This record gives sequence, C-alpha cells and structure tokens, in this order.
Amino acid sequence: MTVHCQAVGLLHLIDEAENRCDWELAVDLYLKLQLLLPNDHRVATNAGHLLWRLDRPTKAYEHYLLATNLAPHQSIPWRGIGNTLRDLNDFEAADNAYQRSWQLSPEPITAWNHSQLLIGLEDYNRAYSLAEYRFQLTEFSTYRNLNDTAIDPAIFTTAPWLHIWSEQGLGDTLQYLRWCLALAKFPGNFILELEPSLVNLAREGFAWLKNPPKVEAKNDSAAPCLASCAQHTSLMSLPHLLGGAPLAERFKPAKRPGHWHGYLRSKAWPLRIPGQRPRVGLVWAAGNKIDDPFTAREYRKRSLPSKVLEHLIGGLLVQQAEIISMQIGSDHRQIEPWHNSITDFLPQQADFSTTARWIRELDLLISVDTAAAHLAGALGHPCWLLLPFSADPRWLRQRQDSPWYPSMRLFRQPETGQWSQVIKEVLSNFSPWWHSVSS
Repeated sequence: MTVHCQAVGLLHLIDEAENRCDWELAVDLYLKLQLLLPNDHRVATNAGHLLWRLDRPTKAYEHYLLATNLAPHQSIPWRGIGNTLRDLNDFEAADNAYQRSWQLSPEPITAWNHSQLLIGLEDYNRAYSLAEYRFQLTEFSTYRNLNDTAIDPAIFTTAPWLHIWSEQGLGDTLQYLRWCLALAKFPGNFILELEPSLVNLAREGFAWLKNPPKVEAKNDSAAPCLASCAQHTSLMSLPHLLGGAPLAERFKPAKRPGHWHGYLRSKAWPLRIPGQRPRVGLVWAAGNKIDDPFTAREYRKRSLPSKVLEHLIGGLLVQQAEIISMQIGSDHRQIEPWHNSITDFLPQQADFSTTARWIRELDLLISVDTAAAHLAGALGHPCWLLLPFSADPRWLRQRQDSPWYPSMRLFRQPETGQWSQVIKEVLSNFSPWWHSVSS
C-alpha cells in the first residue's frame, strides 16, 4: 500500500473518531499520520488542536512548534502556540505568539483569543478593543443585529433609550453587570435584556441605583428596536465604550469582616448573622455543556472529581461545618453518597435571585469557576474559588485575590489536574478563617 493510500485511510478513521468525539483515538491516529507525513504542517497543527482540546498544553505546544518550523508563515500554528502558552501561564510569550499570528493573517478568532489573554496581563484598553472583533466571527450570533449599527460613546448622553443585551455565559454576564453602575450616571434610560433566570436578580439588585435599568427577559428571537430606541449594544462591549477599566465603581468594605458592598444589592437578600457552626455552600461542577469540544474541556478541567469532593466534604464535616449544596444541574447527583450529611439543598429550579438569597444566608461559598462564584463576587459575599492550573486569564496569576471581586479568595492547582493540594489548603485555612469571622 502506498503512503498516499495509508494516509487517506488514516484520515478516514480520524474523521470517524472525531465524529464520535473520541479525541484520544483521534490523537493516536494523527501521530501515526505524522510518521507517514513528517513534513506536513497541517498534520502537526491538527494534532496540536486535539492535544490542546484534551488539556495537554505542553504536548500541544510541541506539535504547534513543529508546525511553525515546517511552515513559519502559517498563522494558525502561531495562534495555537498562544493558546497553549496561555494555559501554561506564560502570558507574555502568549502575547507575542498571538501578535505573530495576527501579523501573518488578521483573523477575528485570533483577536478574540488574544483579548482574553490581555485581560490576564491587565492591559484592559487593548483587550477590550480586540474583543470587538468577536462580532466578525461567522459562528458568533448576537441577540440584536449590529451590521447597521455603529455605536458611538456619545449615545450614553444623547440616546433617550439604550438597549443593553447579554452574550456569552451567565458568569460573564454577572461579571460585566458592574458597568451598569457607570451607565446609571448618564441622563438617558437603558434597558437590560438578559436571560430569564437573571431578570429578577437584576431588577432587585439594581433597585438601589438612582437611575436603575429597566430589565427585560430575552426572547428566543429579539424583537426589533423601534426608531425612537434603536440604539443598542452588547453588555460585554460596555468596557470598551466606557474606557476599559475593570471596575465601574470601587468596592467599599462592609461592617462585617470579609464582606464588601457589591454592585448587586437588595434588602430582599438579608445577610445572615453567624451561628455556632459555619454555614458553607458548595458548588463543585462548572457548566455541564459537553456537546461543544471547548466547553466540554472547560467542564472537565474546572469540575471536582468525586474523590476530591469526598475529601472536601469530609474535611469540612470534621471541622463542624453545616454544608449546603448549591449545585445546579445534573451534577447535583454527585453528592448523593453524602446526602444525610448535607444540611440543605438549593432547589434545582432556583433562579439567580433565589440563589442570591441563599448565598447571603451562608457564611462562605466554596465554588469552582462557574456562575455561582461570579454571583457571590457581585454580591460582595465571601467566596473561596477553586481554580485549575490553567485558569481563565481573568483570575490573573499567582494571586490569592481578584481585582474583580474583593470578597473572593483564590485557591489554585499547583499543577494540571492536582486538586489534592487545593483541598488541603482550603481545609487548613478553614478553622483560622472561621475563628476570625465568628469571634
């Protein structure tokens, strides 16, 4: 059999493996194909893609680097190098790789990936400017059509009504709602169009503003804006339009240690007075969206395996904590072996307003990187965030605090997949923390 025939056969098997989402087999087949076609940069690049998808950034980097050596003027391998270096927490080198990819071919996906990396470098103006290229991605759909709308920052002072619609994930929306504080200082009126589960939260949480937004639920398809209120933009475009700083308004400490006045505030969510035992909420799994390769990768990377969850629950129980399950979705079943040890369970149908009330009844939320953690941060409520080694750049590097959420403490994996050290640090810090807040 000729090399060509063998290669065609392997490509057919690779297609079948990828259609089944069998990434491990697809990688093995690509490595075999690489032996047949050692000088084909496309094979090395595709092997890098799959290894990155399997959260093996070091191996992926090696294949991307080989591809750049074989074809130094191809932009895609350089973008892959940027992605892997970002996961390896070498943000400066990733910045250079993304710039190289952009110079070779200015692709919107490169700009979008680069923008997220730049947030980790706290280069906010450049980050939010590049993020606007996401609207040029063919796979990106917006709630309202931007094709005929050129947003001018002057709309904040001239438009009688401004529609602000959410995009990306629920955690991103919760994080970027902070810019509504800046909008409330302008004379016009603005309408927030959010996912239904966020509507009550935003209505209640912004009622303290002098000029709160009108909050409406997004429909399956957006109704057209009337001529009198045709100005609109994305919530995630607000930092670009308003100057790029990470915070719309500085937090101020509350009277209780560890608590801050968040940007979402409501008397409907009263703060609990500490009792004899610490009341701790747990969220152990990120959004379970395994139909998409990237979100499936993030879900696996951010979520706690059962053995790790067992270690965390057991350690908290030994220290006399009351444990509240705050997990939503199918992953809530993971806690069933400890059902009798759990004090209470957040209702599965709870919206974010209900979840906010439950969080305020906790002394502490311990969460993986998912929407519940962003909600606690937006409330200014104490939250211990458990992060993978290759955390989202928004959490920066080698820090235990976050400029986004002053009430949050970060616990990081020392190496990829190493949760045991994270849980050990959480449990060793728990009693000193409780003594400080209860005394």
